[in-house]
Amino acid sequence: MASKDWDNLPAVMDLHDLADFLSIGYRRALAMCHIKGFPSMQIGRGWRINRDGLRRWLDQQTQQTA
Repeated sequence: MASKDWDNLPAVMDLHDLADFLSIGYRRALAMCHIKGFPSMQIGRGWRINRDGLRRWLDQQTQQTA
């Protein structure tokens, strides 16, 4: 993923997309998928993350810490 802009994200991301977008490691991205309420689903052995759900989830997290 070249640019870190919401508009350039696919509607459904994989762990590599998530890790790249958030500038975190693959293992941390995987750990996030196990957090209750995180907008992800496991399909087979892979994980998929909803872009719009991720945005809402991040907004909620920042509001809770403010």
